[in-house]
Amino acid sequence: MFAGSARLSVFVTWLGFPDGFMSQLDRAEQQLAICLTWFSLAFGIGFLGLGAWSFRADVRKPLTYASILVLLVAAGSVALDLHFRSYMMDSAGG
Repeated sequence: MFAGSARLSVFVTWLGFPDGFMSQLDRAEQQLAICLTWFSLAFGIGFLGLGAWSFRADVRKPLTYASILVLLVAAGSVALDLHFRSYMMDSAGG
């Protein structure tokens, strides 16, 4: 989760052009990437907590629920990004 968060933060910093122009798609993806960065950081810390808690208790159910939530958020963000890409102007040119 921490690696994904770092990757998303790098993606956010490289959006747009050097002159500051950002297309509609870039602006929408920037907000999506920022939300996913914070989600990844929060769940990275949560998974670290589950790992520490696993020495004292059974964490199969919380781990399963957290993993399902991460998969649902990832699938939702991919679907939202596909929606953005199909309806918004990008800066690809042509």
